[in-house]
Amino acid sequence: MRRDVLILIVVVVVIAAAVLAAIPLLFGPAHAEITSVSTDRDLYHSNEVMHIAIGVNSAGNLENTSLDINGITDRNGNIRLSYEMAAPLSPGPAVLTHDYQLPPCSHCAGLDPGMYEFNVTLVHDGVEISRMAHSVDIEQ
Repeated sequence: MRRDVLILIVVVVVIAAAVLAAIPLLFGPAHAEITSVSTDRDLYHSNEVMHIAIGVNSAGNLENTSLDINGITDRNGNIRLSYEMAAPLSPGPAVLTHDYQLPPCSHCAGLDPGMYEFNVTLVHDGVEISRMAHSVDIEQ
């Protein structure tokens, strides 16, 4: 009788270990992606505020995640828009926002009239997991 109980316990432990090992393989680790990047307008002028909205969708809880926004490079090669925010994500869609104040004088700041691009990057534990670019027109 004791031997039967011992065999039953060993079988249950082996099955439990197999299930715990198989769950990450079947469902994969939690991941997220940037689904959209938009601004409130397509055209901006000096001293205006650009409202940036970033759509993100996460398949699970992701701690130690950040969102980096970089771009709008002036004629001297300097990046004018550089922002990093913590972005701990929970399952499902989310919208993260950032407001960027354009310089009082775009031309004086090296931003000649034209199209400018910026990148939005989602980083988890120091590894890029998603990236998307967006362009805006900046005039005087």
